[in-house]
Amino acid sequence: MIRRAETESDLATWCEVWNAITPREPVKVEDQLRRLARQPDRLQLLSGEVAAGLVAPSDSPGRLYVAVRVLPEARRRGLGSDVFASLIDHARRLEPEWLSTIVSGAEPESIAWAQRRGFEEYGRQVELVLALRGDEQRPEPPDGIVVTELTRELHDAAYELTCEAWDDLPTEVDVEPPSYEVWLEEEVPGPIAFVALDDGDLVGFAALMERGPELVEHGLTATRRSHRRRGIATTLKQTEIAWAAERGYRELITFTQDRNEGMQAINLALGFIEQPPWISMRRRP
Repeated sequence: MIRRAETESDLATWCEVWNAITPREPVKVEDQLRRLARQPDRLQLLSGEVAAGLVAPSDSPGRLYVAVRVLPEARRRGLGSDVFASLIDHARRLEPEWLSTIVSGAEPESIAWAQRRGFEEYGRQVELVLALRGDEQRPEPPDGIVVTELTRELHDAAYELTCEAWDDLPTEVDVEPPSYEVWLEEEVPGPIAFVALDDGDLVGFAALMERGPELVEHGLTATRRSHRRRGIATTLKQTEIAWAAERGYRELITFTQDRNEGMQAINLALGFIEQPPWISMRRRP
């Protein structure tokens, strides 16, 4: 029986199913409660204890994100199809222009499942992982640049730079940066964020987001247009790597648009290993 996941108990089960499928991008009950409160059209569904579904706003105007997760042992029983049908009914009432989803390039069966339901590929995200030795060192910043932790006083400047960087992302569709409130809630809490300053002006920003006891994720690395190609992005990433190693984290993960060749080159030069891509797919409602 399909039911809404709204109580803490159901959301805990929903998170368990979700995290079993995508363990590198775990979700938490407290985050889901905040998002449900913030997004009145958000829908999270459960089928028993083995299938989860989601309809949520996306970062693109006129588009909704739709996803189905079914535990491997419960597949091929029609559970995913039933959840998907309920998600589509809900999404259509909201009258979006597009429905999008993301599927692992390592799962051809999941890609085929989405294709049978009308989804077509329109872009890819490159996943990269870095194993930490534990003795990584903080770098010397470029001349005139100071790297320090983000403080509350610098939040406005860091957000403004984030929006500038979003405008320059080589995406296949138009995307909008998160609101200031969502940015503070989703990206700034940490465990830490760093900024690069040039004579007191903020010219670089990068944050880490905790994904597990020994795993952290690099968020967006933003550099002021006037200060690019000076090694600031590399310095911020190296600073985050050393910080994570100092505190016992053993793995970092990051995602980059496949057309963002510059950032991919930085990540690979730092030792990140490319993983199977994440495929963005979409269909009309």
